[in-house]
Amino acid sequence: MEKAELPVHVPPAPRPRRTSILRISLVLAALSLYVYFSQVHQRPTSWRADVLQDIDGDDGVCPQVAEYDPTDALSGLQIQRPSVREAVERLSQSVQVDTSVGDDWKDPTQDPAPWRVFQPFARWLQNSFPHIHAQRSPVKREVIHEHGLLYTWPGSDPNLKPLLMTGHQDVVPVDNSTLDDWLYPPFSGQIDLENQTVWGRGALDCKAWLLGSMSAMESLMASGWRPRRTILLAYGFDEESSGVQGAKHLGIHLHERYGDNSIAMLVDEGTPVYSASDPESFGTPIAAPSVTEKGMLNVELEVRSKGGHSSMPPEHTSIGFLSKILTVLEENPFPDKIEEKSKAQISFLQCMRDHPKMPEKLRKALVELEYAERSLVPSFVRARAAQVPITERMFLQFAPKCAKNARLEKARQGVLDVLDHSMLSLLKTTQAEDVVRGGVKSNALPESAVAYINHRIATYSNVAETHERYKQLLTPLVQELGLSFTAFDEEIVPPTQASKGSLVLKDGSWNVDTPDPTPFEGEGAGPWHLLASVIRQTWHLDEPRHELKADPDMSSRTNAKYSKPVRVTPNAMFATTDTHWYKALTNHIFRFGSLSVHPDLTGLPMFHTMHTVNEHVSIDAIVKSIDFYTNLMVAADHENLDRM
Repeated sequence: MEKAELPVHVPPAPRPRRTSILRISLVLAALSLYVYFSQVHQRPTSWRADVLQDIDGDDGVCPQVAEYDPTDALSGLQIQRPSVREAVERLSQSVQVDTSVGDDWKDPTQDPAPWRVFQPFARWLQNSFPHIHAQRSPVKREVIHEHGLLYTWPGSDPNLKPLLMTGHQDVVPVDNSTLDDWLYPPFSGQIDLENQTVWGRGALDCKAWLLGSMSAMESLMASGWRPRRTILLAYGFDEESSGVQGAKHLGIHLHERYGDNSIAMLVDEGTPVYSASDPESFGTPIAAPSVTEKGMLNVELEVRSKGGHSSMPPEHTSIGFLSKILTVLEENPFPDKIEEKSKAQISFLQCMRDHPKMPEKLRKALVELEYAERSLVPSFVRARAAQVPITERMFLQFAPKCAKNARLEKARQGVLDVLDHSMLSLLKTTQAEDVVRGGVKSNALPESAVAYINHRIATYSNVAETHERYKQLLTPLVQELGLSFTAFDEEIVPPTQASKGSLVLKDGSWNVDTPDPTPFEGEGAGPWHLLASVIRQTWHLDEPRHELKADPDMSSRTNAKYSKPVRVTPNAMFATTDTHWYKALTNHIFRFGSLSVHPDLTGLPMFHTMHTVNEHVSIDAIVKSIDFYTNLMVAADHENLDRM
């Protein structure tokens, strides 16, 4: 009998390890996506306050620095600040000096006549600030390019980079057709005790701030204070028409004297302190200095076509062609977008997220954006994940980066979906069709039609991208219309015998790209932190309004201490200042308008009256402007900004 062979056990082949890892990854990814979509659409808001309520903490959505303590910087010195009456009367008198400037004025060395409006203003400054302009004053006054003013107060330590504060002497002209709409004549400088206001063109933009810095220097000199760090005041005279004659020459002069990256920080006019009544604040006062600003581009569009008698018109005249082109441009605005370089604007919105008038839909969208952004930051995930619901925690810790990026894009779109038109305009490139000209007579076909379009370029874009959009958008249209097309010196559609006319696009008088933002977090943000701390030192929510009384004894100032400093957030300037002429001097440029935390008693928000009827500034804002510049000069002198 043969012995049967026992069956041989053959173990199953091991599964490749990578297959198991892949399956686990797929399961985790699917779970993460499930959590993501469930959180986006069904996230409760009860945990939000527990996690994000501490907006004054370093880990919160709106981190705040401590208010600046000037005790060591002043070493017991008492600063002799001007009285409320003196400050108000100075501003009133300055408004009475009309310094209106038009567009396209010739160089003052070639045509000096229109620019002579600045001579009486320069004389008024000399008479109004006797310490600065005294014969033996340490401050050096220079006149740059006929009317630019540069004041240099040398510091005792030449190794410290100077502090530069800028402004402009010019104001926009008043449209004579609006004179009856002004409550007081535009150059009266009317002091209104009932509404605690000074009225007039330039009262806000920007003589209040120019006089604020001048008054600060005057007060410090009168008090016996002497700087270690050189202080510079630079005042152009055509900011409202580009700064080519004023700030440009001041910037060149300073660059020749000090060189690249030679200024510690620059503070110019800009976005303001908003009161609770200002619509931008959503019901709680907030200070919002800008760390960047939009670029600007003016585009000239000219259509030329054959003329002739209007009794024999072609299908389209040059005006008709231009109308079709403008219609296409208006129907295709620049897209609504949030990019990485939109961070200042988003920080501004996030800082007001819990303000009482913040729309609930926008608040929820900002909460979602906050977590979508921070889920991509490992340190935040580690520090805060344990404080959120389990589903959110799993997403933060295990979701792949692609899912987090998708969530971020969806959250950004969610914010865009609930912003109104005005707030979307702060984020995107805008276009405004401002001027249209064409034709000379009702019975003659116009041979030319011209339009001018103004763009304020988004902080994530530039002039070149704006040019390219014109080319892409208009090329199909001009081909359809049978026009030749030249855009910014590039021939896009050449002329032929069949061409019905031509479209030529040119840059306007001047344009400027969006500057790189000033650091406001991380390395290099020291000047921002100092500025924010000085703002919080200057404005307090529990400080009463400074008022001018008919009885001089009732307008005195006190040295009382207050405990509720205003919240500060970075922002982006919605318009364009002339600070770009100084960009070679420093990476730390701040655009800030020192106004008031108290509601405007006139019922007309101050910031909304610039360049229009009934421009005015509150008396409290006048006083606080002087306080701010004084505090800034002292703090910047004491702190080591060169290492911050």
